[in-house]
Amino acid sequence: MPGFTDICSMHILLVSATAREITQTSEWLRLHSNTTEQLVTGVGQLQTAFHLLKKIYTHRPAFIIQAGIGGSSNPEDMGKVFSIYSEKLADLGVEEQKHFKSIFDLGLGEPDIFPFRNGVLVNPYARVIEWSDFTLREGITVNEISTDLSRVNSLKQRSRPVVESMEGAVLHYVCLMEKIPFLQIRSISNVLGDRDKTRWKLDEAIANLNVALIGLVQKLETIDETLFRI
Repeated sequence: MPGFTDICSMHILLVSATAREITQTSEWLRLHSNTTEQLVTGVGQLQTAFHLLKKIYTHRPAFIIQAGIGGSSNPEDMGKVFSIYSEKLADLGVEEQKHFKSIFDLGLGEPDIFPFRNGVLVNPYARVIEWSDFTLREGITVNEISTDLSRVNSLKQRSRPVVESMEGAVLHYVCLMEKIPFLQIRSISNVLGDRDKTRWKLDEAIANLNVALIGLVQKLETIDETLFRI
């Protein structure tokens, strides 16, 4: 593994589903950094998987940051920024008698075969997560944004809040398979199930996300390569 003590030699890839989510960071990078490359994939798992893998195989990065907004099951999370340490494919399966069964429940996948741990995609780079100093949240990735009240209420009743996105699990899966250190950062724009956008904090979430991202890139100037060991 290459050394990471010199920021000038480290190729960082910043990934986002849309350009709007990282506009302020993009402007800052244009003026202050020539080592961080940006990739806007488009929304959803398919586009993210294709464009992320294409970029990796063209110019393999040393570290990948995925950044974007998301929904949370906890209303108190609105506007806050979190690091997502695990991801679950929340709607890959079947709904039977108002009960969701995952592909693992159905016997169509092995929940403990790499890169999964008990059906979850966990970021193993614990030192990077601790170093980044964000509050942690579990993530769920969906193809359809959660609006079903029974599903939303089930998520809200969990012992720990979850953050919903449409791309997070792809980052975790690809980076685990490719053995590339990574970090997923999400800022909360809305509560799960609430489609009244007058109650969303979209602008605040994006603003806070970009402040956090710029600070993170600046911190990378003091990176130590031991952070990238599992």
